[in-house]
This record gives sequence, C-alpha cells and structure tokens, in this order.
Amino acid sequence: MILSFNTNLNAHGDLHERILRATEEIAIHPDSASLYIKRGKLYYQHQKYENSLFDFQTSQKLGLGNDVVNFYLAKNHFQLNNFELSKKIMLRMLKSNNEDVNYQKLLAQVYKKLGNYKKSAKAFEKVILHSNKVLPENFIDASNAWFLTKTKKGIERSQNILIQGIEKLGNVIVLYDLLVSNAIEIKDYSTALKYQEKTIDISHRKERAYLKLADIYIKQKTYKNALLAISEAEFHYNKLPHRIRNTKFMREFYSELKVKKTEITRL
Repeated sequence: MILSFNTNLNAHGDLHERILRATEEIAIHPDSASLYIKRGKLYYQHQKYENSLFDFQTSQKLGLGNDVVNFYLAKNHFQLNNFELSKKIMLRMLKSNNEDVNYQKLLAQVYKKLGNYKKSAKAFEKVILHSNKVLPENFIDASNAWFLTKTKKGIERSQNILIQGIEKLGNVIVLYDLLVSNAIEIKDYSTALKYQEKTIDISHRKERAYLKLADIYIKQKTYKNALLAISEAEFHYNKLPHRIRNTKFMREFYSELKVKKTEITRL
C-alpha cells in the first residue's frame, strides 16, 4: 500500500515538473497553440480539469481546433459535470466519425450521467461493435446501462449482452457474476442459481461461490439447499492450506459462514 502511494506521488510530482516546464515554454511563445495543448494534456493527467479546459480553449482561440482539442474539451467538460456541453461536442464529432470507439464511449458515459440510459446503452453497444479488442468491460458497461432502463426489454437486453460476451470471450467469471446479481435484483432466483452453479464450475476457489449460492437459496427460502451449499463452502474452505485459512480475510469469511449456518438452522 505504501509503495503504491509513493509511486502515485512520484508520478504526480513528475507531472508537476513537466507542467512547470511547459509553462516556461508558453511564457516564451505565448501564441503557440501546440504548447497550450501540451500543457492541457498534462493538466488533464494531473486531474486539474479547469486548468486543462482553459488551455484547450486557449489553443482553440489561437486557431487550432482539431479533433484532439475538441475531444479534450469534451472530456474536461465531462469531468467538470458540464454534461450537456460535453454531449454537444461529442455529437458534432461523431457526425464525421461515427465508428470512433473513444468518442462513442464518452458519449455513452455522458448519456448515463444525464439519466438517458437507453441512449447510453446503444452508444456502449457501438463501442462493442467497433472496438478492435473484445473486452469484458465493454459488455459490462452496455449491460449496466440497459439494466438501468428498468424496462422488461432493457433488462432482457442487459442479460443477453452478457451472454454474448461469454460467447465471445469464454467463461469470464465477472460476466457470470453480473448475470447472477442482475437476476437476484429482479428476484429471478432460478436464473441466478443457474448462473451461480456455472460460476462454481469454472472457479478455482469455490468456497465463496458456494456461500453466494447459499445466499440465493436463502432468498428463495429453500433452506435445506442453502445448508447443503454452506456445507460445500465449509468443505472447500477446510481444503485450503492453513496459511490461507489463517489470513484475516479468510477468518472473516469463515465467521460469516458460521453465522449464516446458525441462522438457517433456526429457521
């Protein structure tokens, strides 16, 4: 943890020095739009979004209004919660390049912030369609947006996108986890059980997956099956090496398991 903090601190420290150097260059060449772009990118990395926005607006005033400038304007407006301004820029840019994955993803994020989940989902689907790489996070983003529509069609589309992701990527546990959690949220416990059992099949470590299976059975009020799932969770926990079972995380897990087991036996 300390190492991670120091690495982050060093990275931001380096950015600060680079920003200072860029500022010195701008003082010498105040009419250089490219220098404002250079510093604007550094400010963005440094999460100084107001400063970054100012630099890109300045480069635009100096006559440089290319796609890079416009994209960073939109990204800064997004970070500063100016969602309508970000949307306006992205819609204009997508007219000339509708297949750009970065543009579609930012527009999808903007629509999500604005609460227009259907448009967000459709934009995320275009990210899937045009992306050179098949990435699980793209399917997750599209699925989450469709699920937020809270419509029957949207929820069905949400689940189908995750299944599509599994067909393309193989057995990715995070996609199954979302299938399960979505099914639980709409109280479709049969579907949740089906996908949780699949998760158990493909998991290397099964103790927590069995405990989650027990949780679904509890929600379904099939307590006998819940006890069997907890027994499986305990069995797989006991198979672990002592050094793993003795970690704080696993001790907490086992405590949770015992509490659930006691609660179920009282029902």
